[in-house]
Amino acid sequence: MSLARNTVKATLAAFCAVVLGLPLAACGRDEPDLSNGKALFVQKCGSCHALNRAGTQGQTGPNLDAAFRAALRAGETRDTVKGVVRDQISHVRRGSVMPKNLVKGSDARDVAAYVAFAADKTGQDQGALAQAGLAEATTGEQIFIAGGCGGCHKLAKAGTNGNIGPSLDDLANVAGKMESGTSAEEYVRQSILEPDAFTVKGFQRGVMPSFQGRLDDKQVQALVNYLLGQ
Repeated sequence: MSLARNTVKATLAAFCAVVLGLPLAACGRDEPDLSNGKALFVQKCGSCHALNRAGTQGQTGPNLDAAFRAALRAGETRDTVKGVVRDQISHVRRGSVMPKNLVKGSDARDVAAYVAFAADKTGQDQGALAQAGLAEATTGEQIFIAGGCGGCHKLAKAGTNGNIGPSLDDLANVAGKMESGTSAEEYVRQSILEPDAFTVKGFQRGVMPSFQGRLDDKQVQALVNYLLGQ
């Protein structure tokens, strides 16, 4: 068996080196996965950071389009931006609200590569990249995770512990009793699409981004049902 495996490996190496005319080191080259980077960015970073091409509007952390705009327009390379982002992920400054080890290893590399690709770039992502993140999420749980909701909200069934916004664990019981004067379903829907219409006491207004235009009607309803346990 080992001899057979070695023969296969040798054949693949020869294919890369001879048939394709590439050096052996290029075979199996590990490049950043921008689709994975975008999906992870939306899921884990978008609740705090705005990045236009990713469709995120977080306000807790820096707007990443604005943060790199001057440097990019002055001629700084996107490879440098990638390095800066990777370093910020790996070495979170003391006292920062950004959690440590948010993404690691190849995932951190992919997130940094996507931010570097997208920062201060006009237009919209195309092809498979356009479908990464929220666009491909269909179930309530998928939407909650892809939307980065867990970065701000605690929800035990999703395994999240965010504390920037109110806990959602007992949402089904308390939503209809809010001072907003709406039903539980109307309250949750409004909170998703117009988060500043009503702010829970003890939490800051203007922090949660709106998902208006980022989720279609079916996705909004799926998220509402998921949060209310329906």
